[in-house]
Amino acid sequence: MKKSTISLIVEIIGAVGVIASLIYLSIQINQSNKVAKAEITKDLYLASRQVIMEFASNDNLAEIWTEMRKFESQDMAKRYAFYQSFFRLYELQHILNKEGLLEENMAISYGLIVRMFSNTEWFPEYWKKAQKEFNPDFVGYVEEQIAIAGNYKQ
Repeated sequence: MKKSTISLIVEIIGAVGVIASLIYLSIQINQSNKVAKAEITKDLYLASRQVIMEFASNDNLAEIWTEMRKFESQDMAKRYAFYQSFFRLYELQHILNKEGLLEENMAISYGLIVRMFSNTEWFPEYWKKAQKEFNPDFVGYVEEQIAIAGNYKQ
């Protein structure tokens, strides 16, 4: 084999290696960006959940929220906030699961908890009002869990 042919083969192999490295780096950067977005999303959801829990546990804030949201009673406002704090967390897990950033077993566990909530006394009233405050895709997910639980009639 001629020296120029060997040199050409080596250059082609080198070029293929560079292209493979660039593809690998592109995949790694994309994955890193997904994880960064997930972290930001998580932080925002947890912060909103914390605020909602404040409404559920602080009488002064619950009174303001009762008036603002036109609940019949402060007790109903607190119940709503209690459910809302959990369902914000469940919406977060749904988003992370759809992005492939959550272990499947964790997603299954959250589905079971949503089903458990759907069978509680106050859930139907809460969900009728609250579902318009969530991402439509998440609402569909919750409705699926409710259907699986089988005890909730809309």
